[in-house]
Amino acid sequence: MQLEVLHVPAIQADPAHPPILFVHGSYCGAWIWAEKFMPYFASRGFSCHAMSLRGHGGSEGDLAWASVSDYIDDVATVAADLGGMPIVIGHSMGGLIVQHYLARQPVAAAVLLASVPPSGLGSSAMHMSMFSPDVLWQLGLLQSLGPAAVTPEIIHRAFFTDETPTEAVRQLMPKLQGESQRVSADLLCPDQPSLPTDRPLAPTLVLGGDADAFLPTSAFRETATFLRGEMHILHGAPHGLMLDDAWWQPSADAIIDWLIEKGL
Repeated sequence: MQLEVLHVPAIQADPAHPPILFVHGSYCGAWIWAEKFMPYFASRGFSCHAMSLRGHGGSEGDLAWASVSDYIDDVATVAADLGGMPIVIGHSMGGLIVQHYLARQPVAAAVLLASVPPSGLGSSAMHMSMFSPDVLWQLGLLQSLGPAAVTPEIIHRAFFTDETPTEAVRQLMPKLQGESQRVSADLLCPDQPSLPTDRPLAPTLVLGGDADAFLPTSAFRETATFLRGEMHILHGAPHGLMLDDAWWQPSADAIIDWLIEKGL
């Protein structure tokens, strides 16, 4: 099975920096990292790789019944080809996949960006039902009927701040896709990562915004506590941190500053 991996080589590569592997969330693919994050991290000396999980983007594989375990295997396959332990950065659902991967394999560091917590999407469903029920409804349409069933305005509200123009959202809509029915069900109450007892966990940063329409800050706190990691809340930031016009660079800078602080 061929998995799509986008690569942006580092500009004036710093050998002290391990390679970065970006893991996307639901309904998208590696492309979500390519517009802003990958060129920016490459300009700061990091070799960047973004993968599409099976059935996403340009990757082969059956999407309909793919499991969380399958996605973890996909990350392991790509990471093994990078040489050395990577820095693994996961967004939303991809953040939960990264949590399972770092519990299974050593990594240089992990960054969980607007990540689903270890307990799954229970807190997300309650959060959206209280504060953005229209977003919750349209996500159901996206899952059951596909991107053609949702409006750019709702996707804009779900992922971005007002600083990102709606026209930019219209342009990315054709790239959205369905998600595995099995994974969508599993995310409601997933098996928690089994943390290793024979080695310390890698340094972990949990980064999220308090204007996230999907996840409350309590979800980020849960993740940081579970992984004994650090948490950084961006005040006013949305769910789509890597693409939002106002927040992509502050998010990237927060990650880079933390990596440098850790000697990475």
